[in-house]
Amino acid sequence: MEDQRAADDLTLRLDELAVGLTDPDCDLDDLAEVEEELVAARRRELIPYLERHLAAAVEAGNGYARHVLARILAETAGRTSLAALLRAYSRDLGDDQDSLSTTIHVLAQEHPAAAREIILPCAAGHDEDLRRAAIWLLGFVPEPADLSLLAHAAQDSDEGIRSAVVGTLGSHGTEPAAIDLLLHLLDDPSTQVRISALSSLRFLQQPRTLPKIRLLANDSNPRVRAWVAIALGHFPTLEPADPATSAVLDQLAADADPYVRDHAAEARQRTLRS
Repeated sequence: MEDQRAADDLTLRLDELAVGLTDPDCDLDDLAEVEEELVAARRRELIPYLERHLAAAVEAGNGYARHVLARILAETAGRTSLAALLRAYSRDLGDDQDSLSTTIHVLAQEHPAAAREIILPCAAGHDEDLRRAAIWLLGFVPEPADLSLLAHAAQDSDEGIRSAVVGTLGSHGTEPAAIDLLLHLLDDPSTQVRISALSSLRFLQQPRTLPKIRLLANDSNPRVRAWVAIALGHFPTLEPADPATSAVLDQLAADADPYVRDHAAEARQRTLRS
């Protein structure tokens, strides 16, 4: 009886917190006190209420409420909160989600098998926001079998999904099929996707990717051309020293755009120091 009363009291405290989080005039110190009380309690009876309040906060576009309620839910439910947290994370509310993204990927890495059971259906689903978030999270628990899903997603009409694919492909290291997909994404119509692919390839440093990277020195977007210089500057000494790469760096050093020229000069210095 006493235990039930305590759970009921905490449910009321949670309701009070949820209301307070919607009030711009509410005292933040008071809200923080209730938040810490609920975190410390770790009462699993609160999980369905937390999930409902979290979903309502996201629906209302309240980023601060999402942050607070997601933290309490994660502390209370652990890995069983991953599905609800991923749904909440997937909605762009225009706020900084660093803490929530960290919570989610740490939970996934601690329980990869359980996480993949949640992630894979979302990554192949029809909700674009959720699909994008799931593909991102898949990069923290990668398996070779994911490459067929990623190849399909790389053809998606949504630029955000294709960008998420690039990041996750980087988690597959030097797997040939992953490298092939990254090379394919260098032809993407989106400037940001091409830049993301260049960024991934600079870390993987595979010599066979150099010819395709060098071709982007003629890209119409100066940011892409600058990233060609950045990528080439990260390859081992032997590769940037070859005549074709040197010629491309010379070309970029004479580019009409000062941003491109600056990065070409940095790349040249990096190759000389290597």
